[in-house]
Amino acid sequence: MRVTRAMSTTHNYLNTRLVGILRTKPQTPKDNAVNAIQSAFDAGAQAIEITSNSDFWQGVVKECISRNLNVGVGSVKNTDTAKEALSLGARFLVSPGLFPQVIAIACEKKIPMLPGVYLESEIKRAKTLNVSDQKFFPANVKTHEELYKAISEPFRDEFEDLKKKNWTLIAYDSNEFLSLGKKTPEYIEVTSPTEFYEKYIILKDEKPYCPIVIKLPDDNNETGFSRVKTFSELSKDWEIRTYAVGGVNDKNIKEVLTKYNAYGVCPGSGMFNGDAIFKGDFERVKTDVRRHVEVVKEIFG
Repeated sequence: MRVTRAMSTTHNYLNTRLVGILRTKPQTPKDNAVNAIQSAFDAGAQAIEITSNSDFWQGVVKECISRNLNVGVGSVKNTDTAKEALSLGARFLVSPGLFPQVIAIACEKKIPMLPGVYLESEIKRAKTLNVSDQKFFPANVKTHEELYKAISEPFRDEFEDLKKKNWTLIAYDSNEFLSLGKKTPEYIEVTSPTEFYEKYIILKDEKPYCPIVIKLPDDNNETGFSRVKTFSELSKDWEIRTYAVGGVNDKNIKEVLTKYNAYGVCPGSGMFNGDAIFKGDFERVKTDVRRHVEVVKEIFG
């Protein structure tokens, strides 16, 4: 399953087609997370990302690196988290959006980086930022509500912060949005994770003046995994490889990698069951991981 293409001196490529995403349930013991990651590698995994919104993630990374495991840190949104992750020995960084300052740190340290993109304009920006690999996130959404949910997961702290400050966040075409009617014709439109975070940085210090509306982009008529194929092919000309993230599991990996031409995939809850990890059921973890690994092996050998 290892990629035979040599790493270029100008590209920091991740050296695998499969990157598992582990985000623990609240209060999951650190040792359970470490043992789950060890179990995943024992089952054939080659790269695991633990999200920085997991409890005790710093201790998990430190212990895994001491075991020489290929572990990176995800949900990296700012330079503080990036620097902390690298100080702990993280082998790669993953972001839900395209954040230039984080990418710059990864490039400076020659550490593989997997930033998130969702719009054509973001892919063009990725080229100028010397991105080698990108994650197309969220890969599977087909409705405004699904996009709302997908964005809210890696940015749950930011969503809560805005709500506490009385900002209204809703999905376009939702009942709540439709009920606004003519009362509030003005709204702030968000069409990607990157856009959300950029607007959060500005709006968190402002008084609410209209709703923030999550809406599918108008850059093309495609939704779901069909967008992955379009954006993956566009990026190949720039030597940027695309990983599909969001709704990817062992049942659709083959289709995503072949029909939709993703270079790699990053499964989350299908590969790492939060309840199983919380309970310490590491045999379940091995079984789940092995299913994903075998599909990728079937395709690439």
